Amino acid sequence: MSVSSHLNPEPERRLWIIHENVLRALEWTDVKLAIMAFLAAVEMPVILGVFREGPLPLLAVALMCLVLPLALTGLSPLAETSRQIPLLDQRVGKIHSEDSFLLPRDLAGYPHIELVNRLDKYLGGGITATPYYEDIVGRIIAASRSFVRKRRLFLLACFPAVSAQLVLAAILALR
Repeated sequence: MSVSSHLNPEPERRLWIIHENVLRALEWTDVKLAIMAFLAAVEMPVILGVFREGPLPLLAVALMCLVLPLALTGLSPLAETSRQIPLLDQRVGKIHSEDSFLLPRDLAGYPHIELVNRLDKYLGGGITATPYYEDIVGRIIAASRSFVRKRRLFLLACFPAVSAQLVLAAILALR
């Protein structure tokens, strides 16, 4: 067995595995956003129904009102657009030596040609042989950038959601 026999270049299969991993992370983020939107929509009428008076229930509802548009924006096609969204996209071209080619947040920071070259070396060659493989890399980048946007919207929605829960805990403690 030669030293390089494990480098059997099957770039298509390997690229699709990376793509599937990114899509799985993207789908899981969509599930979390949908759950957060559902809980916010259900919790607002419950808060108003159970705690009828006072500024604290209104504060909790107002915080949940912030959660809903953030979660719904993350679920919208806006988060999947190919154009740059200034507040949601991470900077492209910011490359670190410790970046993983398996994590969507690391893949999203690469320009297309740079990722093609880096994955060519990482996977043992063969990616630059045909434009088809470069198109798969483009799909990986698009899904990774969508993941980053959705993840940031999810994290932004977590702050008012947790704050609303703390307000509800304060209401219950004051009763």
